[in-house]
Amino acid sequence: MHIGRTATSPEIELDLERGTIDIIGRSLPANSELFYDRVYRWLEEYLKEPREKTIVNMRMDYLDTSSSKHFYNIFDRLSTANEHGSVVQVNWHYEIGDEEMAETGKDYQSLFPMQFNFIEVKDLF
Repeated sequence: MHIGRTATSPEIELDLERGTIDIIGRSLPANSELFYDRVYRWLEEYLKEPREKTIVNMRMDYLDTSSSKHFYNIFDRLSTANEHGSVVQVNWHYEIGDEEMAETGKDYQSLFPMQFNFIEVKDLF
């Protein structure tokens, strides 16, 4: 599944064959329920038979409050797969000096028993 990036919504690439999820951009869509509903449906299908390892690459520069809730829901679903033996690795990229996004990733890390890697980069996208 592929959703193109806009000024208010992230690019989302979900690759069933490789077991990768790439989320890139900023998330403050006008109707976050409608936007993320597609992601939830794909994720439910994928999690019926997940790959041995799922890699989530987060390259976000901003999340609004409603998007934070959706990412919580996404990580919650992924942590269930992690608990059932499928390894989930989250690569949380953040721009140099963006401590707020680094802290956001660490907040998710504290909530979910998955492997989080924090990667400081010059440019997110």
